Amino acid sequence: MNPSEDRAQVWEESRKRLIPGTVIGSVIEWYDIAIYGQAAALVFSTLFFPQFSSTAGLVAAFATFGVGYFARPLGAILFGHIGDKYGRRIALVGTLLLMGIATVAIGLLPTYGAIGILAPVLLVLCRLLQGLGVGAEYVGAVTMVAEFAPTRRRGYYASLPAAGVFLGIGLAAAVSAAVATLPREQLLSWGWRVPFLLSIVVVGIGLLIRLRVPETPVFEDLRAARARTKVPALTMIKVMPKRFVLVMLTNVVIALNIYVVQTYSLSYLAGRGVSGSTALVALLFGCAVGAVAIPLVGIYADRAGRKPAYLAVTAICAIVPFPFFWLLDTGNTALILLAFGLAFGSCLAVFGSQAAYYAELFPSAYRFSGFALSREITGAVLSGPAPVIAVVLVALRGGDPALLAVAMMATAVISLLAVLALPETRGIELAEVSDATPAPERFPSDPVRTVAGTD
Repeated sequence: MNPSEDRAQVWEESRKRLIPGTVIGSVIEWYDIAIYGQAAALVFSTLFFPQFSSTAGLVAAFATFGVGYFARPLGAILFGHIGDKYGRRIALVGTLLLMGIATVAIGLLPTYGAIGILAPVLLVLCRLLQGLGVGAEYVGAVTMVAEFAPTRRRGYYASLPAAGVFLGIGLAAAVSAAVATLPREQLLSWGWRVPFLLSIVVVGIGLLIRLRVPETPVFEDLRAARARTKVPALTMIKVMPKRFVLVMLTNVVIALNIYVVQTYSLSYLAGRGVSGSTALVALLFGCAVGAVAIPLVGIYADRAGRKPAYLAVTAICAIVPFPFFWLLDTGNTALILLAFGLAFGSCLAVFGSQAAYYAELFPSAYRFSGFALSREITGAVLSGPAPVIAVVLVALRGGDPALLAVAMMATAVISLLAVLALPETRGIELAEVSDATPAPERFPSDPVRTVAGTD
């Protein structure tokens, strides 16, 4: 049996555990992010910052949301190093446990009314720990699937963990919508804790599945060839700094826009008299549309190429922001549903084209680190502050979201230009190991080769 037949057999034997094991990790990651963001938008200003005015309390609550993003690049470095040095699988088990423990801990925290200023301090600490785990979870899931999947269908299979992103946001919206129906007194006393505590159930299921997923054949080849590097992140930055920067720029459209849509828009609607339950149902609807759109974009990326798929959805991102806010401003439930469907089902479907593309842009010796850092640095710069940026830009116009919509369009244009500067990667092999160090800034028109180094 030749190597390609061996890999095909490994894929078929592993797929039934691999896909659920990686998708559920993304579900948990984004469930954790989303319930925190939703709680920050709806109740945290009252529970943890009651001494502030309503606007200042909202900004403070969103600031704690942003704190986790400053920890995410550290998580990318830590778990990226583990993933590139010791294995993709062990890194993913670590991220899952860390995220789950931090999220459940938030659900157990005493509020400001019980312990005063220590409450927001503990909240920030939990959010930092959560950020460390989140900083590599999605990347590790996509990397595992991409390294297992058949080359011709890599775009589709690698997009499935990305679909888990929206399933996680949708699950959070569903749980939060149910909790939001509680009387205000019950919501503030115990109801807000329920979404955080439920995370332990999903984490337990995910851990059972993930422990049964084998290591990827690509990493096994790296280990056998002794082709791992001492510090993968530093090697990546040294060998291909230009590509690293370009990949970061391709991510800015998601880094800002997704958190405006899934987090800030809830408080935006609340300020216009739309009920929290209506906003959460609309978010749930948008997530359902996004979960369907992402694998469709992945299929398109397999057929047309990574760049055409990325360029198409990014171009749509540039035209959606103004219609999104116009539809929200109507206050009409059906049109609000349409707004979220447009946002999640079109511009944020960039996830579907990003998954395989990012995995193919970095050699296997530092794929995990390169993929993770390029996403999480832009996350720290834009994603964490996104709700605060949104509050400020809308306030500057006296409640008019025009400046915010322009900012969202600008990120799409930046990402589009960065994609144009990157190569097409569809069809390359991820599994090849070589003793030759790639020349700096070598774009993979040929199969990607890894960097040799000391074990």
